[in-house]
Amino acid sequence: MPLELIKGGIGFNIMNDVQAGGQMSNLRMDGIYSHAIIINPEIEMIAGLQASYVIRSMKTDDLILPDGIDELTGIYIPGMTEAISDQTSGYPDFAAGVLFFSRSWYAGIAVHHLTAPNMSVSRAYRELLPRKYTLHAGIKIPVFEKRFGREFLEVNPNLVLIQQGSQRQINIGAELSRKGIFAGIWSRQNIRFGLSNITAVAGYEDTRFRFGYSFDFNTSRYWINVLGSGAHEITFTYRLNKSGKKTKMGTINCPKI
Repeated sequence: MPLELIKGGIGFNIMNDVQAGGQMSNLRMDGIYSHAIIINPEIEMIAGLQASYVIRSMKTDDLILPDGIDELTGIYIPGMTEAISDQTSGYPDFAAGVLFFSRSWYAGIAVHHLTAPNMSVSRAYRELLPRKYTLHAGIKIPVFEKRFGREFLEVNPNLVLIQQGSQRQINIGAELSRKGIFAGIWSRQNIRFGLSNITAVAGYEDTRFRFGYSFDFNTSRYWINVLGSGAHEITFTYRLNKSGKKTKMGTINCPKI
């Protein structure tokens, strides 16, 4: 949301991730500020800061611990283990990034978890969250008809590199678009474990909204043999454009999977 008073934009995000039937939850609240600087008539820079607070909780009532299972029968016997109280902890988290872009290309870097916060739900030990570094870049390539010299379609290749601790990931792909209709394919590769995923996307985009469908599947031999092992996703995005003065650059051509 742009604000003239602070010469930038602000955003808020709240996400509550509940797992294992409510046994574990992760509540995250984000506040975001961005500021744009016009370097020259063709290139613009946007810098952003994010401050977050995360609350993690774990309920222990229905947990099945290994020392509560009888070795002879394999039956879990309540009361055999030491009682563990519910665990709750919170920590602040910060991120920063910068993006350079023009009408035909973009490139940027972002760093998450700047302070490497302790994310453990227990005070007995520390579990540090490693910093995550992300490099991303993309370009728009128009394809013209040879006969009429007009743009026939647009190719938008993108590259994303992610490093967090010992984990490295590469996302590479491209989209083709013509008169609002787009389709593309992406590859996500985990360098350490050798895992690779393929994502196919298709949909329609206008100046005010974007509707898309994507299918994600693992290319390992085991998952290929499992029928219906992929993930389906349907997205709908509606842009609340600010009325009045128009920006020179317009939207940024970042990947939208």
